[in-house]
Amino acid sequence: MLLRTRVTLIVTVSFSLLVAGLTFAAIKSEELADERYAQATLNGQDIFWRKLVENTVQRLETDARAVATDESLVQAVEKRDPTQILALAVPIADGMRARGRVSRFEVMNRDGELLYNSRGSLLEPPTVDAGTVRTIVDSNKSVRGVLQDASRTFTATLAFPIEHKGEVIGVAVLAADMQPPLAEFKISTGSDIFLVDRIGQLSLGTDDSIWKIFEGKISVRKSRLETWQQGEIFYSVAVLPVYDGASRVIGALVTARDVTATQTRQRQIRQIAIGSVGGFLVVLLALFTVYLRRSFHPLDEAIAVLNALSRGDTSVTLEVKNDQDEIGRIAGTVGVFRDNVVKLELMQQRRERQRRRQELYIRLQMLKMSEMLEEEARAAVLADLKQIEAMAERGPEEAGDTDSGKGELEVLGVAFQTMSDRIREQHLSLQELITQRTREAEVLREALRTREQLDALRQELDFARELQLSSLPQVFPPFPDRDEFRIHAGMVPAKEVGGDFYDFFLIDRYHLGFVIGDASGKGVPAAMFISIARSLIKAVAPLSSSPGECLAFVNTMLSADNPHTLFATCFYAVLDTRDGQVAYCNAGHPPSLILRTSGEVDAIRDVSGVALGVMEGLDYETGTFQLNPGDTILLYTDGVTEAQDVVSALYDEPRLIEKLGTLGGYAPQDIIAEVHSAVEAFVGEAPQFDDITMLSLSFDRVSTDLEAFDEPDRRLMLTGFKATPSVEVISMDAAPPPVTPSPEPVPTPAPPTAAPAVKVIRPTIVTKPKPPVTVAVKKPAPAPAPAPAAQVSAKPAIRIINKPKIAAVAPPPPAPVPTPAPVAATPPVAATAMQHHDHNVLKVVISNDLAELERLAGLVDSFVERHGMPERIAFNLNLCLDELITNIISYGYSDDHHHDIHVRFVLDNGTLMTEIIDDGAEYNPFTDAPEPDLALEVDDRPIGGLGVFLVKEFMDKTEYRREDGRNVVTLWKGTAEQES
Repeated sequence: MLLRTRVTLIVTVSFSLLVAGLTFAAIKSEELADERYAQATLNGQDIFWRKLVENTVQRLETDARAVATDESLVQAVEKRDPTQILALAVPIADGMRARGRVSRFEVMNRDGELLYNSRGSLLEPPTVDAGTVRTIVDSNKSVRGVLQDASRTFTATLAFPIEHKGEVIGVAVLAADMQPPLAEFKISTGSDIFLVDRIGQLSLGTDDSIWKIFEGKISVRKSRLETWQQGEIFYSVAVLPVYDGASRVIGALVTARDVTATQTRQRQIRQIAIGSVGGFLVVLLALFTVYLRRSFHPLDEAIAVLNALSRGDTSVTLEVKNDQDEIGRIAGTVGVFRDNVVKLELMQQRRERQRRRQELYIRLQMLKMSEMLEEEARAAVLADLKQIEAMAERGPEEAGDTDSGKGELEVLGVAFQTMSDRIREQHLSLQELITQRTREAEVLREALRTREQLDALRQELDFARELQLSSLPQVFPPFPDRDEFRIHAGMVPAKEVGGDFYDFFLIDRYHLGFVIGDASGKGVPAAMFISIARSLIKAVAPLSSSPGECLAFVNTMLSADNPHTLFATCFYAVLDTRDGQVAYCNAGHPPSLILRTSGEVDAIRDVSGVALGVMEGLDYETGTFQLNPGDTILLYTDGVTEAQDVVSALYDEPRLIEKLGTLGGYAPQDIIAEVHSAVEAFVGEAPQFDDITMLSLSFDRVSTDLEAFDEPDRRLMLTGFKATPSVEVISMDAAPPPVTPSPEPVPTPAPPTAAPAVKVIRPTIVTKPKPPVTVAVKKPAPAPAPAPAAQVSAKPAIRIINKPKIAAVAPPPPAPVPTPAPVAATPPVAATAMQHHDHNVLKVVISNDLAELERLAGLVDSFVERHGMPERIAFNLNLCLDELITNIISYGYSDDHHHDIHVRFVLDNGTLMTEIIDDGAEYNPFTDAPEPDLALEVDDRPIGGLGVFLVKEFMDKTEYRREDGRNVVTLWKGTAEQES
């Protein structure tokens, strides 16, 4: 490599590094300036937004003072009279609405019960929750700011206490629409503005088309300013978290402004700058190359002269124009050397000529002397050829890449109460008239009068019957836009008011719930009881992860306040329209029947539990079966199978199965009509003794319009109630039949010719919603088919679905528990969960997050199962841990920092000890929590204390102590329980 090439390369690299350093410094400086600009922009928008919200809330304060000083309204709130409050609050609400400041006006008592709602219905959830009401009542201070109600609507809200004689008797809420502040914000900033909730769903906005660009892509937890590119358009997006009156994040304020022109200018400036620097470097290097070439030209000539001299060529000349620099001096020296070589060569030539002349003279002289002398010539040829090969080196390149049950219950309750009062009044009046009237004419008149009154009562009972029937679904088809299934139901009460019920409802897009039930007894009490049961099932179903969990909760609620010991059988199922799988639970109800496309009839006889309302705390199993396209399921009450003819013979189940087997291809309404006609024909002139209720569902096809659908994690978060554990039990011997989509069959009914073939199929029992831990369970021996099903002749084929029952466990009296030595409060060193070297010890560390309770419950279930302890131990322990740790997380910490909660389980000599250690505020739950008054009704009991009471009841012994600034709660439970 030539010297000037090396110099050029060194200068190029140096300039490149210099430019790169300056570029890096400029980029960092620009980033720092962008950060300062982003922070200033966010601060400015945050301050402006807070000012807009504060101005909106301040406009509500004038109306708030008028409401708080209205003595008539204050006295009505103190009396908790919704009717009087409605009469007083409507003019106030109309006046505030006319002034355009207030869009919503609510009045609640100090317990959070809604007394007035400007939107009309008192059944709607209030704008502020019970916790906020409790805070306002306790602190006697108002809560103001942006709040989000149950419908995820943002409002500028002012919630203030209503005082009477120095005591807070209620809370009033004034809410203003957020659209005016958004519009003012847009006018002032020139940006489109959007209000989104905590999960990023849009609530309010100024341009929905722009929001579609950012929907589902923006996190609302942290404020930031970023540039968003959509094709050729750039947006400057600012995200500001929105806090409610309790400083909780309820959503975010997102602003978007088109900055395409600014970005384009910045890109052009950047390109010009880069091009200018690159051009400057190219020009500089070109000039430097030319300068080096001219500077090294004398040296090149000197090298050429030296090469020529080395070959013996002295004809090459060297002209030095500048000998002031080093290269010029070297060239001058080479020129002197060339002159000396030329002189030396001339001198050698002269000597050679002289020698030759002398030799020639001597030779001539010798020739002259002797002609015999000859002169020989010698010639020598020398050739030298060299060849140089050059190699190219090439380096590899790398390429871098959704409660309507409560309203129905209230209407029925008022109607039934009125009828009961009138019957009682008429009965007393009749007795008084009979005892007072002694004469025959008077008795006759009173009898006629009583008859008229009884006729009036009969009309009222007929009205009650119509009211009850109208409360059940009567419009068919109920879901005209769904063609995956067809459903129909009907009820014929035995009395004016029946004791049966049915219902069906969509839990979500792909899950249809349907239920049928029969209450003990008939008339008004039974109708009241089934109305309560139906309303509870419909309300709890969307919150439950399985039908068994739903019926377990409904049973607990019905049993808790059941002085007349009423009960009801029930069959509740949920159909998944995506694959035809049905999860169900049977609470003592007659088995439902499935009419297959092949003409076979399956009797669902398994998973049969105790009727609802018999006993509290019972567990109900959930089973599954498969509906294929074309299959039809029939639900019925015992009024069908126990219908009697004139000789008291029962219609019974075999006749029903035989009749259903002949109805292949019939629509659900036709199946119900045919079965009812068959029952009427069998009964004849005999009176109807029981209600006849049927529900038929035909599954036509699976859902094909499947979209991204996250099934909600349903869990009953209720103190003292067990949620379904996240364990999936799968039978090792059988699996549910596959779903084979097919067009709806229309077979021709054919008379049966042979006795039915009885098949026993074990379904899969699945309980979820938590991440499943699969446990294989050995299937018990198949139960024999019922005898009556095999004795009926000429029936369609029947499959009887059975599985082993799980009975309720009544815990025996606790065994004496030894008191182990106190355990040090120093938490074990573990990141998440650690298994101690001792097989009987389990140590777990969780964070102060309620979501951790789900993982802890799974570890407890595994620990209990591994040691062969009863399932009731896991249930009781998980309930106690849920109660205690929920209280620690919710009330034990005054900051939002991360805290560790240590839980240790030790199994020793038949006793399971559980220790909970936390660094929260000092609190003894066993002495500081209030004792619940169990003699009161559920609605009259004060909130608090029931969970700790259950902990004491479920555990054999409890203890609390404070050690080294930590709370240590210890629970002991004997494991000697035996499941019955």
